[in-house]
Amino acid sequence: MRSASRTVPRFVPYLCAAVLWAGIVPAAYGGDRPTYTGRRLAEALDDLRARGLALIYSSDLVRPDMVVTVEPTAGRPRRLLDQLLAPFGLQSRDGPAGTVLIVRSAAPAPQDGIGAAGSARSPAFREEIRVRSRIEEALAGQPESRETLGPEQLRQMPQIGDDPNRILARLPGVAAGDKSAAFNIRGGEADETLFILDGLAIDDTLHLRNLLGFSSIINSNALDGIELLSGGFPAAYGGRMSGVVDLSSRHPTGAPSSSFEVSSVNSSYLSLGPLVNRDGGWLVSMRAWRPDAIVDMVDPGGEGLNPTYYDLLGKVETSVGNGTILSGHVLAARDAVNAEAAPDHGRVNATGDSHYVWLNLKTPWTGRLLSTTVLALGGITRRRHGGFLDQGGGAAQVSDWRSFAADTLSQDWLFEGSERASLRWGFAAKRVEAEYGYASQSTTVDPIFAGGLPVVTDRTLRLSPSGTELGAYLSGRARPFAPLTVELGARWDRQTLTAESEVSPRVNLVYSIGSRSALRLGWGQYYQPQGPQEIQVEDGVRDVFPAEHAEIRSVNFDHAFGGGVSLGLGAYSKRMTHLRPRYENLFNPMVVFPELEADRVRVDAARALADGVELTLSSDRGRAWSWWAGYTLARSADLIDGERVPRSRDQTHTLNFVANYRRGDRWEFTLAGQYHTGWPATVVQAEAVKNADGSVTIRPILGPRNAERLPAYHRLDLEVRRRFKLSRGTLGVFLQVTNLYAHDNVCCVKEFRYLPQADGSVRVEPDQGYWLRQLPVFGLNWEFGR
Repeated sequence: MRSASRTVPRFVPYLCAAVLWAGIVPAAYGGDRPTYTGRRLAEALDDLRARGLALIYSSDLVRPDMVVTVEPTAGRPRRLLDQLLAPFGLQSRDGPAGTVLIVRSAAPAPQDGIGAAGSARSPAFREEIRVRSRIEEALAGQPESRETLGPEQLRQMPQIGDDPNRILARLPGVAAGDKSAAFNIRGGEADETLFILDGLAIDDTLHLRNLLGFSSIINSNALDGIELLSGGFPAAYGGRMSGVVDLSSRHPTGAPSSSFEVSSVNSSYLSLGPLVNRDGGWLVSMRAWRPDAIVDMVDPGGEGLNPTYYDLLGKVETSVGNGTILSGHVLAARDAVNAEAAPDHGRVNATGDSHYVWLNLKTPWTGRLLSTTVLALGGITRRRHGGFLDQGGGAAQVSDWRSFAADTLSQDWLFEGSERASLRWGFAAKRVEAEYGYASQSTTVDPIFAGGLPVVTDRTLRLSPSGTELGAYLSGRARPFAPLTVELGARWDRQTLTAESEVSPRVNLVYSIGSRSALRLGWGQYYQPQGPQEIQVEDGVRDVFPAEHAEIRSVNFDHAFGGGVSLGLGAYSKRMTHLRPRYENLFNPMVVFPELEADRVRVDAARALADGVELTLSSDRGRAWSWWAGYTLARSADLIDGERVPRSRDQTHTLNFVANYRRGDRWEFTLAGQYHTGWPATVVQAEAVKNADGSVTIRPILGPRNAERLPAYHRLDLEVRRRFKLSRGTLGVFLQVTNLYAHDNVCCVKEFRYLPQADGSVRVEPDQGYWLRQLPVFGLNWEFGR
């Protein structure tokens, strides 16, 4: 089969020209550094914009009567900015998408120096600041609830191989298995989460998705922060109906710095720094995994596989004048498995390659108007070949090849009319071309599903679907009076593959109760269309189904106690309709070729529901101890033939906690725990049947799907770090232990044994599989600058 060609659409050169024009026009007003004494502060800021700072501020904050009277001495634009602002009681902060926000300083303005007297009011763009406190976000007028993790919180969370997905798996409302980096949000499926990295939606974020997807392709050490929106997300986000994970890479500011890390599971290199003789910076992150150390994590049977994994993340950003920032990004991953003795007595050869290349242009046209333009190309290729021969007489051969290519253009606008009103709008266009080549032949012998008789399946599918996805949104945010902020929005989406269109209204509001409490309400309609790259050809599916739909209601209450202690309480209700069929394995999804197993079933639900209550407590006083704990009470179920059937990752009770202790700047200890109700399971019973000739046959009896539960899951993880100051940089030594007390957490059932009893009954004994056993990881990290 021919590979999917990477042809550039005819309109792309024109779009590139438009992007360059948008950057060059503002750059035309740049110039050398003038003298600032005697000039208005606003004029000085215009000059810094021309030198590359994407400044955003309110004209109510930077007033015409503010005049510079003393010349600043700093050289670089950001340091010049800080010296110019300080006498007026102002300061700069990092804003979204590489912008710099001018806000009121917490410290009072000096009585002498540069400038004019006068109090500064709150900046119009303050709600764009990414902060960690939900109370501060509420006071700034952010209606939607976001779980925000900054660089320090990302570093403190114990994780295997610097994987951001495993960090998110600890948050309330998230369900995940520890042998995979995939997760489900609030009762949804794993494919219902939108992943965004630096403005671009990433279609596939996992290594070896077809073989459990053990890790994310993104290095958490390269991230500046993660935002999780698990309900009530605004109209700017479309295409997914359960959650949004918005990741931002680190901004290369300050002196160059690098780090090497070598551990028993992987090695990584991270480097970032400023450009030479030009405003801007660069970042590069590379990882390579050690397959022999993680084989128990990715191999369902514990032996036989020999995988390799690599990923690369890089970006270069620079100012092109008048505050406009142009950045180029690349994200690539490669992985492979080649095993001649797979756990099911067969062989498997699998490879995966993915790449994303995109430009991101941020242009502050005025102090109140900002646009962000993204132009991207991406491609994914997956291959899977092999087969097995089991002891019961079953056999199979598989040849699976699929390739996807995507071109994306999106643009988002923000207009801050005043401190009380703002407007957002934007559009996106994405062209996807896919090719599938799938063939399988299998003979299954199973006493439960076929009475011990051989069942032969022969599938051959060759498909080349393609389509364009279009979307546009508009949302307005208003603060009618000081404690209340309301955001009303709607988006329109259309898919040419199915000739469908959807309209999704959304409403979010936040009411600040004093300076320590906030109440948020959210409601919205969400649609998830099926793309050309999402057809389950391995299960014999050729068709593309209509868009799935969810209606989500959420309420959140946040309160900040004294001493750095915070409380969060939330509840949600999700009703899902127009669900497309999905395929699951009843007993053991942890296999190399799940579609060929006898326990593979089609789940065809008319509707589904998910409800839950989430409670979080955290404490961070800026001292040695900090901790976080969360509890979730939830249910999720499909409605099939009028009956409620628990979804396969339904967790009634979930408890997570993380405690961190620092002893100076040398020692650091982190202990994390997790508990949740066992996932739903299907029971098998058996009876002895006497034949006409007097012999006895054992007949298995399959119970109702997901009517029982596996044992509860629980584990503790420990991380210890010690840092040593060197003549050049810092050397860190660390030990991570996943599943500290080596508890056997049941994940699945590999097979059943039928044991006749003396009384004529039959005892069914399951051969259980397990999640991660105890996994110690040790390593070294060297951080240094130039």
